[in-house]
Amino acid sequence: MKIVELREYRIKPGKTAEWLNWMREELLPYQRSKGMIIIDTYVRQNEDGSDSFIWLREFASESARQQVYANTYDQWWVTNIRPRVFTLIEEDSISVKLLQPVEL
Repeated sequence: MKIVELREYRIKPGKTAEWLNWMREELLPYQRSKGMIIIDTYVRQNEDGSDSFIWLREFASESARQQVYANTYDQWWVTNIRPRVFTLIEEDSISVKLLQPVEL
């Protein structure tokens, strides 16, 4: 059964443009090359004036999601990408919700 991830991160103050450029130029192309299906991306302004980045990713099933994760979040990611992520977003703000489509 298809699964959609709804992911939300609070962007650090003054880092929105840098985060969006990095996502556009490096992170999304890398993730797509590993089999991620990115449905859409959004920015929302929070009540306190900070920005949140929201995006939707789709997977054919939970097992497919786990396989794409294994292919994407390898040691290279942990060593080279993960540290930079947390210079741009608040680590404690990461929210991941799994959505299951329903037929109406």
